[in-house]
Amino acid sequence: MRQALIFMLAILWQLPAYAKPDDSIFLRLYTEEYAPWNFTRDGEVSGLNTELIQQVLDKLSYRGRFEIMPWGRAQLFTQTQSNACFFSAVRTTEREELYRWVGPLSKEYVQLFSTDPNQPKFNHLAEASKLRIGGQTADAFTDYGVEQGLKIERIAEIPVNLAMLQLKRIDLWLAGSIGGPFIASQKDLAIYPVATSDKAFELWMACNMQVPEAVIDNLNRTLQLSKQDGTLDTIMQRYR
Repeated sequence: MRQALIFMLAILWQLPAYAKPDDSIFLRLYTEEYAPWNFTRDGEVSGLNTELIQQVLDKLSYRGRFEIMPWGRAQLFTQTQSNACFFSAVRTTEREELYRWVGPLSKEYVQLFSTDPNQPKFNHLAEASKLRIGGQTADAFTDYGVEQGLKIERIAEIPVNLAMLQLKRIDLWLAGSIGGPFIASQKDLAIYPVATSDKAFELWMACNMQVPEAVIDNLNRTLQLSKQDGTLDTIMQRYR
């Protein structure tokens, strides 16, 4: 009985994020086409991270407008609009002081992919340094690949990378371990991982520094509760 009471008090202690709805808060939420985390479905922005953020907003009665655009533009808009955030972003040292952070939302590894099932595999990314590799503009995964010694051609749009991979204009495509295969499967393209990063990368939501700290705290608190109360598990089931 005593343990049950302590548990209930602990839950109630965390409730202010749910208990103080505020529909005066409006956020512009930018991201890119990067399934399954965020993508366009039937004209609406969908995806695992998109749904998770929407659930958090709903619990707080915050309002938000989701919009998909090139990744570099999403970052620029977030830096120049006081109520803006972009999400499914890697929290890097270079970005740390530029934004207020909510998360982590999810995580994945960086991988190199080939359309050739017989492509030799590598123990480390750096071993593929002599091959032509496609990556993305303003992308932390691509930056990491460069740090590992890879020579990467940066492209603004993910579909262009896939087209270049199919046309053999690049040998390998650098992408996330979950996002890469999901996107390729949506295009009916079979790809095969040939190298995986040693570290995992967490995906966050990064907000303009003028978004009030109290709003960021509420978002983070409610996100963590959403992971505990089964909301995240329910969303993930829809993308398996």
